[in-house]
Amino acid sequence: MIFFGDIKPVGWLKKRMENYMQGHIGELDKIIPHLITAHNIYGKDRISLNTTSTGLGGIKDEGTKDDFSMQYYWWNSETQSNWKDGFCRSAWLLDNAEWHEKAKVLCSDLIETQDDDGYIGIYDPSLRFDCKGENGELWAQATALRFLLGCYESTQSEHLFNAIIRAAQRIMEGYPKGSSYPFIVKDGFAGHSHGLAITDVFYRLYELTDDIDYLQYCLWLYEDYSAGMVSEQDLQYKNVIDENYILKGHGVHTYEHIRALAIAASQRPQYRAALNTFLAQLKYYLTPSGAPIGDEWIDKRTANATHTGYEYCSVHELFSTYMLLIKLTNNIHLANDAEWLFYNASFGMQHPTHHSTMYCKTDNCYEANERRHPDSSQFNTRYKYSPTHEDAAVCCVPNTARTMPIFVENMFHENSNGFVALLYGPCEFYSKYSDVPVKITQVTNYPHNLSIHFLIESTSSVQFSLSFRFPLWAKMMIIDGVSYTQHDAQDSLITLTKIWQKHDTVDIEFVVDIQFNTDFCGDIYISRGPVLYALEIEGNAITKQSLLNGRYSEIGYTPCHREHESLRFSYEDSTSFTYSTTPDGFGYIEGYFYSDKVKTFRKLVPFGQTILRKVTFANTDN
Repeated sequence: MIFFGDIKPVGWLKKRMENYMQGHIGELDKIIPHLITAHNIYGKDRISLNTTSTGLGGIKDEGTKDDFSMQYYWWNSETQSNWKDGFCRSAWLLDNAEWHEKAKVLCSDLIETQDDDGYIGIYDPSLRFDCKGENGELWAQATALRFLLGCYESTQSEHLFNAIIRAAQRIMEGYPKGSSYPFIVKDGFAGHSHGLAITDVFYRLYELTDDIDYLQYCLWLYEDYSAGMVSEQDLQYKNVIDENYILKGHGVHTYEHIRALAIAASQRPQYRAALNTFLAQLKYYLTPSGAPIGDEWIDKRTANATHTGYEYCSVHELFSTYMLLIKLTNNIHLANDAEWLFYNASFGMQHPTHHSTMYCKTDNCYEANERRHPDSSQFNTRYKYSPTHEDAAVCCVPNTARTMPIFVENMFHENSNGFVALLYGPCEFYSKYSDVPVKITQVTNYPHNLSIHFLIESTSSVQFSLSFRFPLWAKMMIIDGVSYTQHDAQDSLITLTKIWQKHDTVDIEFVVDIQFNTDFCGDIYISRGPVLYALEIEGNAITKQSLLNGRYSEIGYTPCHREHESLRFSYEDSTSFTYSTTPDGFGYIEGYFYSDKVKTFRKLVPFGQTILRKVTFANTDN
């Protein structure tokens, strides 16, 4: 089994993670201490029947207790636990003693709140496992226990693992399988539906222990959700199998709930068929960057690069879902989608130079100043760069902290014959095969350089298979001078089986062309390898507020002009497009477009480096 921490980032990937930790990700508790450190929601400030204050992050109305406003009571549990999860996982992956020590303290502080019966959560005894309406019971436990699982896998502390097991057992006692109904409450809302994510915890416990009870509990939870009275219904079984059903829910819920269906599908054929049906339809909700729409609700829309935005939390949840789906289905093709989402949509929501994130964004981002589009009259605070987004909800920034550790954790998988290089990028993987310690290093500037040097080191010679994913965008894969095509791949893999010596190497180069792709609106977007390219639009920066004594800022952007919005593309000029690299190794693409009927030469840069941008171009040939 591969544990979290067996794979470490190196090179530019490590530097980027360190940059996050030196900025708003590492200091979020200092920027908003009132939400993260002052409010001990898992300890002395647990929610009780007497809790009246709703003075939490994002609160607009005091004192109301309808199903919508009740969500605010649990919000800080999500903010705190998801941030701690991302911070601590990043800390364990990086060589920084200060971050390591802080991670230990954050972990032990939560463990100290555990009751004698094993309970870790946000409710006092008067409410726990007995909420009649909107609540964050299972959701707060899911986020907390995911965080603790990361700490356990990084430290291998048996004391910590026993605490997690006790907490899981308390949940199973509080909501006994077959004789309770956690998803049937009156006026449940966001937290109630988020509770299905507790399957993340129970499935990982099943992997760690081989205890079938955890797996069966996941199945029961999904079936209770499907039969339940929930606000977020997109992944209920009856809707998944309805060919006329169009997704409408809160995007984050929809994309995280896929994981619960996938776990159920691993146990029941009817859910396997339902999962396949759902995944076949998913493409209609993905923008060219791979981002799943929903700003915040999907609202029965399909993807449009200009008019349907997406939320960073949805990007993160879909990425996590891809990773679990690959484990459960062995569908290596999904790694292409995951990598594309990570290197494009995820990076494209981070500010390229400042420590801030956009909560919501569109692929064609013509303005980032609290509006989805320059012509929109609708104010939306989520469409700007912020290190917190406290005025909306502090959810996307904590999830920003979680995405990169999950990417690193899944760069290699294992099978009965050896190992699989699943995701590409600079990393070190430590494992054993036939009790022989093995270290495999990817030395590369991927995705901007499509050559990878693999260094395989073992304490003695050992035979195993090392498989390499053949990306769908690659024309050819050259491995140690031998050329392979897609036809040579088996299950999207090229496999080398040999007796590996103490110091072996494998050199891989991907042969690619510039690709001209068509989205569901008939517009063209341009890519090369795993990188989407965009026309960068010059903008005016507007500082909205400064935080933590000016160290961080909320910033909006308006375009200097709007002439780029109408640029068009013709396939007749496709041969004019060329790929080049800058001195620092980043690629760019140049070619001819049309402004009205005038041909104009333009430069495209990697999507993940942009603020304002144009990604799709109307086809003049239509």
